[in-house]
Amino acid sequence: MHGLDFRILGPLEVSAGTRRVPVAAGKQRTLLATLLLSANQTVPIEELTDRLWCGDPPRCPRGALHTYVTRLRQTLDRHAGGGSGLINTSPAGYGIEVDAGGLDLIRFRTMVAEARTAGRRGDLAAESAGLTAALDLWRGPVLSDLRSESLHRDVVPSLVEEHLRTLERRHEVDLALGRHDRLVGELRALTGKHPFHERFWGQLMVALYRCGRPAEALEAYGQVSASLRHRLGVCPGPEVRDLHTAILRDDPRLSSTPPEGEL
Repeated sequence: MHGLDFRILGPLEVSAGTRRVPVAAGKQRTLLATLLLSANQTVPIEELTDRLWCGDPPRCPRGALHTYVTRLRQTLDRHAGGGSGLINTSPAGYGIEVDAGGLDLIRFRTMVAEARTAGRRGDLAAESAGLTAALDLWRGPVLSDLRSESLHRDVVPSLVEEHLRTLERRHEVDLALGRHDRLVGELRALTGKHPFHERFWGQLMVALYRCGRPAEALEAYGQVSASLRHRLGVCPGPEVRDLHTAILRDDPRLSSTPPEGEL
């Protein structure tokens, strides 16, 4: 047990108890983040080189990488009590050993899996609470303080999508629990931040309709339709279009809570 806590769901942070562990050098921070994104696995030297130098490596990349690994290992071992062996070396590359509770990304995925298990056995309240707790681990844009074009191009987008899917599921569960009145403000903010994310628009339309605000639900459809048409030259997808039709018809099925996993 090394006692270090790593956080990458936001700016990169390392702490030992209540003390922040300084990892100041830019390349060392990128190296640490890359290792943490594949915690408890070996990261190939080629991948580490790409993350650190983005296609423009130094003349002796293996030697330079070894230097950064050595310095990072010394920093972490010093704050972990020395000799912790956090970073390991193999002929194929390097890896970092992290306890199950020592990395926020691992905690997030574990909490989401446990919440979904609760939902599958019919406990939607527990699923909502678990998903909310998992989402609370996110502190802002992933690794926003790192300068690695390769990392932000190849890795971060999939984490952002994972976050959005979890948000979608939590909204579905809360709609099924009849908590539509609590969702309107959050969904308005999310549609403003992600104007082309149709799932959030559909959830906002349902929440507004169930709050007795069908005119605003139709207005939301008009907003997403205009935005998609003017910016991307496309119409909303069939799910959002069907919701629009159902609202116009005052379809009674919109007022009932849906089966689990459906809007």
